[in-house]
Amino acid sequence: MELKNLEQIRAEILQSWLRNAWVYPVEGPNEQTYLRLTPGGRLKMRRRIGELESSLGVSGGELAKQEEAGTLPAERDKLELAMMVQSYTSERRFIESQGGSLGTPAVQVEPAGQDDEENE
Repeated sequence: MELKNLEQIRAEILQSWLRNAWVYPVEGPNEQTYLRLTPGGRLKMRRRIGELESSLGVSGGELAKQEEAGTLPAERDKLELAMMVQSYTSERRFIESQGGSLGTPAVQVEPAGQDDEENE
């Protein structure tokens, strides 16, 4: 088994999401390409986040914070869970900012820059 770095694992995860139609590319400002979740992909991620949190015994929100801080170990399942949480929460924020209404979130991560005092 060959060792892979985080970028290789991240690329493999994104490729699998594209193949499974969980995400689709969208051209944004300055000709940048972004990946948006499909409605079915969002539902599948909700389920998969719960499954991974149960099997790994760790909060997806906590792993997402570790990934943002650059302290997440190069383990595929943990990285995938962190990426799912980040994708899921950013997609929800985007939809809600456009006036969309969604049900209860499967997981919630506070945006960067909010103090812990605000969350109490």
